[in-house]
Amino acid sequence: MNKIGLFPLGLVLFPKSSYPLYIYEERYKALINECWNEQKLFGITLLMPNKMSEIGCLTTVSDIMKVQESGEMEILVTGKNRFKIQQILDGNKPYLEAVIEKYEDIDPTVSPTLLGNLMDVYNEIARKVKKFKIPEIDFDSISTNQPSFSFALKSGLSLEERQKLLEMQSENQRLEMIYNHLKFLQPIIEKAEGIERLARNDGYFSI
Repeated sequence: MNKIGLFPLGLVLFPKSSYPLYIYEERYKALINECWNEQKLFGITLLMPNKMSEIGCLTTVSDIMKVQESGEMEILVTGKNRFKIQQILDGNKPYLEAVIEKYEDIDPTVSPTLLGNLMDVYNEIARKVKKFKIPEIDFDSISTNQPSFSFALKSGLSLEERQKLLEMQSENQRLEMIYNHLKFLQPIIEKAEGIERLARNDGYFSI
């Protein structure tokens, strides 16, 4: 039986991505300490009002950056593989546990053309956004296995869209979803950046 502790949160963690968390609830202090001390994985699942997603991401505690006297912690977690909840277990631990199964791609094929098109539009947006820095992505910096998750981190997807992406079992479908999303956003971003530049030149924004 493949059993893990669960940490339902209002976020979607992607495989190979890292995220800082502040741990203050007693039950999750227990979970994190147990996973850190025993080098165990736990699961992060998206928690929405009255609903917890059954598809989540196996997670490791990659660093404990600060521990307060109260036991509250600042930690860094890193996503591993996806999982699907088979059964929720409650009662044996202060936190939820679940029996899980692997959740993998049915079609892991990566279209070089689709990946190249996505990279082009992503980097074009990154170059045009001046308000905050978005690093460009090149082929050498991304994994050939599920590169969609690298693009998804900085693509402005909503929580629902991120969860939908996490649940897709085709890499090309994920790449296409992000590409279509960015193509939709591109003229909106360009217009917003243009308006800000005009306003700044007229003295409405301080340089």
